[in-house]
Amino acid sequence: MSAQPDRSHTAQIVDMVRLLDSSSRRRESCQVEQRGSALLLSIRQSLRYQASVGLDDMPGLQSEYPKPQLDAYLGQVRRLLDAQFGRLRVYRYRQAFIVGHHNLEGLIAGLLRVQYYARQLQLTDRDSRPVPSLGWGVGATVLEADNERARRRRSNR
Repeated sequence: MSAQPDRSHTAQIVDMVRLLDSSSRRRESCQVEQRGSALLLSIRQSLRYQASVGLDDMPGLQSEYPKPQLDAYLGQVRRLLDAQFGRLRVYRYRQAFIVGHHNLEGLIAGLLRVQYYARQLQLTDRDSRPVPSLGWGVGATVLEADNERARRRRSNR
């Protein structure tokens, strides 16, 4: 806002999603932008790497534990992921969580920290059974990450 009420100022709108992508710094406006419509800016569109994070034996756990206990545990895992990566980068996909990140090394380091802290969680207060293991896979797309997580789960058996 201007300090003087009779003057108006204009500012350039910066597309934050493509700001760091050097190939798109100078780009032509599309038809939607020329009409003056708004474009959805999402942080997920700029994240190059995806990770799929989920419990390794979900069908077995669903038969072994009551649904409220399993949902509470998954809520704790979601809070760990939110704390590590930020709430806007984490979302649910099928029976797993998907995490987006712009840096592969940072993504894997964060996943290892979440996996470490998830092993310290407990499903119930009085339960002495081992905590379910949390598996993850990384890829350029959600499908690649989910397939990598399934491949790693099969190789660990």
